[in-house]
Amino acid sequence: MDNAPIPAAQFLPHKPPMAMIDSILEFQPNSRAAAHIRPDNRFLNPDGVLDRTVVPELVGQASAAINTCRNNGVVIQGFLALARDIQFFHDIRVNDDIIIDLREESPVENWRVVTFDIHTTNNTLCTKGEISICLL
Repeated sequence: MDNAPIPAAQFLPHKPPMAMIDSILEFQPNSRAAAHIRPDNRFLNPDGVLDRTVVPELVGQASAAINTCRNNGVVIQGFLALARDIQFFHDIRVNDDIIIDLREESPVENWRVVTFDIHTTNNTLCTKGEISICLL
């Protein structure tokens, strides 16, 4: 596989309506995924703003898709364990196209620390922070 946009659905353990990642933009050496915030997203409030509490899930899905792609389609089971230092700068809204940039490290076996930035395609920074994923 080359480092070109790749549809994410085949690499996500999540299925609609929970699946939110549309494509993998880069998976080696950098990690980057994209999503379009659709009007039927269950995490939109009545004003069309994505609930901020869903950001760790969005990042976890991006990480899962990218790592499954790196692992030739084999899913490595895990769960979102922690979210910390998340800062919000701009709301993510219905019909936004967003880019999720990830930087991963594995300080101990079966543990991934993922630092992220989410921005719109016009480069407006929406949020940044860190999640931890425990691999099973």
